[in-house]
Amino acid sequence: MLVHTDKHEAVILVHGLAANRLVMQPLARSLTGVYGKVVNWGYSSLWSRIERHGKQLATLLAQLDSQVQRVHLVTHSMGGIITRLALAEFLPHRLGRVVMVAPPNRGSHIASRLAPWLGMICPPLVQLADREGSLVCTLPLPTVPELGVIAAASDYMVREPSTRLGCEADHITLPGLHSSLLFRQETAEQVKHFLAHGRFRRAA
Repeated sequence: MLVHTDKHEAVILVHGLAANRLVMQPLARSLTGVYGKVVNWGYSSLWSRIERHGKQLATLLAQLDSQVQRVHLVTHSMGGIITRLALAEFLPHRLGRVVMVAPPNRGSHIASRLAPWLGMICPPLVQLADREGSLVCTLPLPTVPELGVIAAASDYMVREPSTRLGCEADHITLPGLHSSLLFRQETAEQVKHFLAHGRFRRAA
């Protein structure tokens, strides 16, 4: 596959709940050498409300906006929600494309089940619930020029319909589980293809 390269562009990777930067490392490696700056951003995901992480990511976006020609984002799970909040806080003038992998854009049924038991110590569970009035279900649509969403075919954490927003430029479902999707070569190739072309690659 012919790979688009641009040393003057940056990609930020954002992991999800109960994870760390290690889970995004396969994607980070696949993008290193393709883009001039690859930032595998980490944060403490369990104990703080999602808004806090959104503000921190917005600060990073503001810093990079003056350093590179375009800033792209690649997210997993709750990282997609953090990104939506960050972009509402600060929209880069040089915003590129965004790829969300298994995002709970319409909430997670697992978060809804766990929230009554663990919501006091893990606030994001309440915010990610797939019920009316939760944070994720009341967020405005993101103002992203080109947004791609990858869903996992065997995702027991976030159902495929819950990954959809309705404003995405492209949506694709790939084999895999909620987290194992991050370690598949096909996922990395599809992420690179969307960042380069604004659409996912499909068989002729």
